[in-house]
Amino acid sequence: MGEIPVDVMSRRRREARGPSKFIKYGAIAFILGIIVIILLASMIDYVDLGYATVVYDPLSHEIVSIVYGPAYFLKMPWQFKKVVWLKVEAVDMFKNPPRDYPAVTALTKDGAEVQVDITVRYQVVQRDDAIKELVRRYPDLMFEENAIVPIVREEVRNIVAKYTLTEIIEKREKVRLEIINATEHRLISDPTLKGCIKIIDVAVRNIDIPSDVKKAIEEKLAAQQEALAAEYRKKKLLIEANATALAKIISAKAEAESRIIAALAEANATLIRAEAQKKAIILIISAYNSTEYALIQQYISALEKVAEKGGLIIIVPQEQGVPVLITPPSGSKG
Repeated sequence: MGEIPVDVMSRRRREARGPSKFIKYGAIAFILGIIVIILLASMIDYVDLGYATVVYDPLSHEIVSIVYGPAYFLKMPWQFKKVVWLKVEAVDMFKNPPRDYPAVTALTKDGAEVQVDITVRYQVVQRDDAIKELVRRYPDLMFEENAIVPIVREEVRNIVAKYTLTEIIEKREKVRLEIINATEHRLISDPTLKGCIKIIDVAVRNIDIPSDVKKAIEEKLAAQQEALAAEYRKKKLLIEANATALAKIISAKAEAESRIIAALAEANATLIRAEAQKKAIILIISAYNSTEYALIQQYISALEKVAEKGGLIIIVPQEQGVPVLITPPSGSKG
């Protein structure tokens, strides 16, 4: 066989290497494209409404930016983020579920155990410097568990320890207000929270006393209610008796006054009649002279005597004169 020229062999080797280089470079470009896409995808992020995203650079050990939602933002692939809740948060510390934490168990001045249900509402201040400071103080954002809850428990226990169980029962409202004021003041002035969170309100839901004490109080209240009811019934009967007696007194008084008025009226009528008779007699006397008056008196006296015996005949003259009396014989029958 004849030898192949050198230039022909070189050309053939170049033609054989051409496709392999293209595939190699194409694969590299594809891989680089995938990497770029992955990097770009990892750089794009989103924060929802009511949240703030804190972007932290571990290389510079600094907070790079704070983004408030809702919004898209870019960050470097090596940077990481922390999400801060900006809405009002409620911490419920109750004896019974649902709850975030158990109720605060505290001892009174005389050693009795009470449980206090309390709620604290707070909100992270929506300001860059406040959020940065909060993240620096609490990098894990566990300020609720590590600051708010312990402060609330401590203040509740301090206030309850100032009172005996009896005082807490009798002055429940005063104790409640004192717990609220002390807890609010302590949370607002705490150096790790000051300027970073805003306390909305503190509410004491219930102060639960021991069950045996509660039962004794309920029995005492029931006895007091029964005593009050008996006293009420007693007063009611007394009032009704007084009312009946008063009604009788008023009725008797009215009857007496009525009789007095009737007697006075009768007396006045008698006086009026007597006065009328007096005037009539005076008129009669003035109408007759003394002789005629004497005759009239005799006439009246005779009438009275005859009336006693019965049987009398009176003859009355047609003109003025004295009537004639005729007495039948004693043996005659009329």
